[in-house]
Amino acid sequence: MFDKIKKLLKKILPGKLIKLIKKTKLSANPPIPSRIFIDPVNICNLHCPLCPTGSNKLNYDKSMMSLDTFRVIIKNIPGLKDIYFFNWGEPFLNPDIFKFIRYAKEQNINIHIHSNFSLDKDSDFFINIVESGLDDLMLSIDGGSRESYSKYRVGGDFDLVISNIKRLTGAKKQLKSSKPIVTWKFIVNRFNEGEIKQAKKMAHDLNIGFQACTMGLSDDLPDVEFDDAIEQRKEYWLPKSHKYFRDFYVGEYKRPLYNEPCEQLFNTLFINPDGKIFPCCWVSDKSNVFGDLLKDSIYKIWNNNKYAYSRSLFLHKKYHGPKEQVICSMCDNFKKKQICGERR
Repeated sequence: MFDKIKKLLKKILPGKLIKLIKKTKLSANPPIPSRIFIDPVNICNLHCPLCPTGSNKLNYDKSMMSLDTFRVIIKNIPGLKDIYFFNWGEPFLNPDIFKFIRYAKEQNINIHIHSNFSLDKDSDFFINIVESGLDDLMLSIDGGSRESYSKYRVGGDFDLVISNIKRLTGAKKQLKSSKPIVTWKFIVNRFNEGEIKQAKKMAHDLNIGFQACTMGLSDDLPDVEFDDAIEQRKEYWLPKSHKYFRDFYVGEYKRPLYNEPCEQLFNTLFINPDGKIFPCCWVSDKSNVFGDLLKDSIYKIWNNNKYAYSRSLFLHKKYHGPKEQVICSMCDNFKKKQICGERR
């Protein structure tokens, strides 16, 4: 497995993110992040049942980021090293995505994209992927067959995805390029767990990387409610093998999910297509925006009362600022500090 992809996955996957917290010094005044997540579009062509976008539960105006907005964002955030183009939408649905990538590469920024790749595109699309300078491309392909894949990637076309990978590989060969580094991300569930080896071999034959990942059940989304209970989702989706269980799905289900503080408030930015900022990757409701990069500087937003109060929930220091009505107060994904024996 490519070392660079391993590092990328450690940044993307929640379980890996949490393990990094012990090495992260939590501060009331953390530096401006050098890595950010940008949603170039909060629209998707698939209907994945546990995704707010796919299940039509996303309470946010659907939009595509403009090139002008993207340029303002880049100029507003100094010292950027990495941009991850994804969150609640399919990045390649934005017609300006290659302009975004090229502009960012001119600023010596590493670019990573996470895509379902179930897109009917002409040959120029694959040439553009390579020529744009994209560094890493993570592909969500949860199955080794059409049948298992379609259980979760509703509306996706497994055969089209595999064909697209071959066309991209061909474009890389044609242009004699080693980039982007492509990885097949296989989220293990009850319907596909018997096809892990099959999918891994397919990835090998396609000359791309492969990563089997644990499945989240959207119980970590603090501002989205699903119709069924978590126990029902566990029974329906989780594989039989506990090897691909997240720790909090084994044994008695308890909150907080992670026995650590939330590190995203301290070292990562999540930016929506309209330039507004979310405090973390799990928030999706428009009422939980923390700032607007088209109206205020990153310094003002990163140090505003919403961020300050939210960080104070995890810092063992007395907080003297105003208490804000923020989603972080209600979120029980992470362990907050204790005051008089009770969680703040």
